[in-house]
Parts: sequence; structure tokens; C-alpha cells
Amino acid sequence: MSRYSAAWNQIWKDRFLIILCFILAFLGWQSIRKIIGLEMSVSSVAVDVEAPDGWAVWEKSVQRVNISFRGSREDIPYLNSDQLQVLIPVQHPERGKEMTIKLTEAHLKNPTGAKVVSFSPSEIMIRLDQKSEKLLPVKASMNGSLPEGLEVERVVCSPASVRVFGARQTLDSMENIHTEAIDLKNRQGSFKESVPIAVPQVGRMSVEPNWVSVEVVLEERDSTAQFDHVPVRILEASGENRSVRVIPETIRVTVQGLKDQVLSLQEKDVFAYINCEELIENTSYELPVVVNLPVNMQHIKAEPAVVQVIISSAQ
Repeated sequence: MSRYSAAWNQIWKDRFLIILCFILAFLGWQSIRKIIGLEMSVSSVAVDVEAPDGWAVWEKSVQRVNISFRGSREDIPYLNSDQLQVLIPVQHPERGKEMTIKLTEAHLKNPTGAKVVSFSPSEIMIRLDQKSEKLLPVKASMNGSLPEGLEVERVVCSPASVRVFGARQTLDSMENIHTEAIDLKNRQGSFKESVPIAVPQVGRMSVEPNWVSVEVVLEERDSTAQFDHVPVRILEASGENRSVRVIPETIRVTVQGLKDQVLSLQEKDVFAYINCEELIENTSYELPVVVNLPVNMQHIKAEPAVVQVIISSAQ
């Protein structure tokens, strides 16, 4: 019997044992895979550049990356963007030189034992410049709409300017710096609050101080109203025995004032008149209409602004 035949006979005799070993190996591999073969993707992991003293990031192609991991059941649950950081050290920078760096696991600060499968994007472009500082005025950013009838009268930031540190080229192009957005929705009156400075995402910029006090002064917006049938009254000397006729007898008056006052104003509160005290001759005149209103109210226009007055002897 040949050597190959003897080996085959032995395998045939042990065939059930061999099959059992394969089954056990397969089951063992599946078990191991479940333990160490879990995959997970973590999005929006921060990317920072570690520059030498006196240098700052001028330009960075991405601020955050997505990372795919493979790890055990113990590691995967603890992977999140708050626990992870991509940190790129630059040892010998050249001012303004463009550097393209391939991201590797060595750049990742990872407190777990999970292994990196891939980065997306897989590389980053950075440029460094000498670090500088600049004093910039602060402007308050706002969003949302005020309730009807209110408007912003003025905004005061204190301090009015802050010192910003970063790449010289970046600072040279900046004329001011803004706060985080202040929500105006549902504001009922003037207010004052502390608001953080919105630090630009270009490079690793810093601001001192990084909070300012913002006072927002609100005032009621003027509102208007129109009264269509205001009677034109006649002002004349007492004891006059004559007939005075006005054409037209009523006019339209548009008034302006604070919203609450305008809403409470009634037509009887609008006093329109013509002054006939110095008119002696019995004839026809064209006279301007005078409109009197409550305090803090003003009339925008009277239609018509001039009326015809016909004076004749009393019958």
C-alpha cells in the first residue's frame, strides 16, 4: 500500500473527528468575530493642529472628519466624537507653505482599544503663519423676530472690543468679531445678558475676554391708524351772526404714535378745525385744516388738507 493510500485510509477512519473539528473551529471563529469584529462609524471628530510656539494655523481644509472603527463589544459603545480627537503635530513649519498630511491612527487620540479602519476624508491640507494678535470691535449677532410693535433701538457691547490671537494673515483680513447669536423671539422689553464670542473656526484662534455683556435696548415701533370721517369744526369769534359752510364737512386723518396709544385712540379724540376768526368778508375762502391730537401723537396727513369755506349773512 502506498504512502498516500495509507494517509487517505487514516483520514477516512477519522473523518467524523475531522468534521467535528472543522465545525468547532467555525463556531469558534464566529464567536471571536462577534467579540472583536464589530464595526462602527463615528462622525464629526474634531481635527486640531499642534503648532510650535509663535505659530498659528492660517488655513485648514477640514475642521472635522468621520472615522470607521473595528473593535470589541467593550470598546465600541464608548466611541463618540467627544472622546476622540485628531491631533496633527507640525515640527518645522514654513510660513504659508501648503502641507498635505495623510491621516493615520497615530494622529488619533483614542481612549479605547478599537482599531481605525478608515478616515473620511483621508487627508488634510494645512498652512501655518506666524502668530499675531489684534484688537477687534465686537458686534452682537441676533436672530429671530421681535414681537410686533417692538424694534431694536440700540445695542451696546461691553467691552466694546476684544483681543484676538491667531495667524497674522487671518487677523489682517478681519475688521470685527461677532458674538454668538442672541435670540430675539418673545422678548418683551430691553434686556442685558452675557454672551460668548463666536470664535472663528479658522485655525486655533483664541479671544480675550471670550465673553461680553450685551445690552439690547428695545422701543415700541410707531404704528398708524386712519380715521375716515373726522368732522371739520369751525373756530370763530363769539357773537358772530353769520352762516359758515364747510366743503367737505368731514375729512380723512392719518395719525401716528406708539402702538398702544394708537389702538386706544377713537375718532372723537381727533379734533380737526378751521380758523375763521379773522375772516370778515362774506365770500368763499380756502383754508388749511388744523388737526389736534392727544400728547405724543402726530398726524401724518389730512385729506383734503385744505377745505372750502363759504361765509354769508345769517338768514
